[in-house]
Amino acid sequence: MNDVITIDLFNKLTGQDTLHPLVSLADLSGDELQDDLRMPCNFYALVCRQGNGETITPSRTLLWLVNPGEIFEIPSAGHRQARGYTGVLFHPDLLCDTPLERNIGNYPCRCRCRGTLSEREQQIIAGCLREIDKELHHAIDRHSSTIIVSHIELLLNYCTRFCSQTKIR
Repeated sequence: MNDVITIDLFNKLTGQDTLHPLVSLADLSGDELQDDLRMPCNFYALVCRQGNGETITPSRTLLWLVNPGEIFEIPSAGHRQARGYTGVLFHPDLLCDTPLERNIGNYPCRCRCRGTLSEREQQIIAGCLREIDKELHHAIDRHSSTIIVSHIELLLNYCTRFCSQTKIR
């Protein structure tokens, strides 16, 4: 087995197609992940985990940015106690020669929060992920990376806003 998880390996483990070699969406609401995943990754991952409505804190939402080299941890479908994990995984090479490449180091601390996101905030995150998905389903051309990186940066900026405003209840 590999000692580092890649985007392609993540997609294989979760039964998803690799539409772009440097970026993928994670929608684990109905995934095929059989075993807990816990290993270092070679990508960034902005992950949103929604509470399941059955715990003491039913609407708790977790947002966090995982950096390359950090442990990427997702429980298997059988061990998961949340409605779903969604997010975007992107390789550092996707960011080459973009403003986000220079600024990505500013986000990790600001994109880690636990709290309750409003319905509107959840819709904004979902909307950003939909825009990335649309671009992933478009034929890869010379504009693809620029457009995807712009959507990722917008998503990170919204997450920074939400994490700074979210109160733990």
